[in-house]
Amino acid sequence: MKTFGKVLLTGALALGGLTVMNIETPKAHADEWDGCHYICGPGETVNGVTVQVHSTQVTFGNSVIARITNDRAEEIHYNVSLEKKYGDRWGEFETNFRWQNQWVPAGSNDEIATFTGYGDDIYEDGTYRYKFEIKGADGSIDTIYTAGMTVTGR
Repeated sequence: MKTFGKVLLTGALALGGLTVMNIETPKAHADEWDGCHYICGPGETVNGVTVQVHSTQVTFGNSVIARITNDRAEEIHYNVSLEKKYGDRWGEFETNFRWQNQWVPAGSNDEIATFTGYGDDIYEDGTYRYKFEIKGADGSIDTIYTAGMTVTGR
């Protein structure tokens, strides 16, 4: 029984030592973290409102995502439409995707997701962008276009 107790104690100490090593591993990763989880693409800011895309390259079947951040002192309302690049120009893309009269309180954010796939909002390869029309409390309207997001792999 004494031998079993020694083996059990040795095993517990060995596992405890491994746990200590594992605790240090996330700290090393945290020191290298650049602050980006999944919305890491380019952004544009106009009058205290920032719109940022998650990526400029998307594989067919995945979602296109953007975040709108309101750093203004008042709430905003916004509409979003989807445009597609045709040659050297941008034009409206015929889809069921419509975000109308959305609301973001002061100091807050919202996220927009567009699905890619057969029968979804984006159903063919190409380069797309969001067009945000932001209405301030004073009635002024700002327009922000996101960077192009290329969908491939259909």
